[in-house]
Amino acid sequence: MSLNDNFLLNACKKAILIRAVVVDDEKDTLQLFTELLTSNGIKVVGKGYNGQDAVFLFQKLKPDVLFLDILMPIYDGVFAMQKIRDTNPDAKIIVIYDKLSIEKEMEVNRLKPSAIIREPIDVNEILRKTHKLCVPSGDSLDLMKKTIVVLAMKNTFLELGLEEFDKIVLLLQKDHNCSLEDCYENPEALKQVLKDLFGDSYNEIMSSLKENIKNISSHKSTENFLNVLSS
Repeated sequence: MSLNDNFLLNACKKAILIRAVVVDDEKDTLQLFTELLTSNGIKVVGKGYNGQDAVFLFQKLKPDVLFLDILMPIYDGVFAMQKIRDTNPDAKIIVIYDKLSIEKEMEVNRLKPSAIIREPIDVNEILRKTHKLCVPSGDSLDLMKKTIVVLAMKNTFLELGLEEFDKIVLLLQKDHNCSLEDCYENPEALKQVLKDLFGDSYNEIMSSLKENIKNISSHKSTENFLNVLSS
């Protein structure tokens, strides 16, 4: 089934709350960066001022992503990356800096940051890289979409009563050798079972199903699925 990729990305940005920790030794910069993230739908769950703060907050709060300034006094960003990588090699760390010495840049690269933001920062670049790291992959998004549709089907059929729900599931298995989950890719089987069971009430059931998935069907993300059932 062909899905609307732009809607998929936008829906996930809304549905998936990205939790972030931000660490920078300059308080004004930290505050501005926090406001920037918050105003774009990213929840800042922790703020710190040095590498030691970064390690503590990351371990305690388990954010989806850490925004980390590299050049900080006492405990810098390299210290934080090393400590975090020791216990969580897959941690998503976005490092931020302007200019570094060759030696320091080599240290940063050795620790494999998830992404690099160079100052002066670009808001669109930050958001693009953050969502690329934290929003599920295409396969995961397809699974999420399928899960939403299947849940909507289950809710619709349970509204008919548990006995009717069981009849739908049993007929799908008996006549089409498929489960309710399989109907996402095979709506024709579901259409036939519903028409056999409910006859003239089929259109009412379709109206209820559309209502249950209106948040996605209004963006045509389930257009093919609903078209097959409605034809």
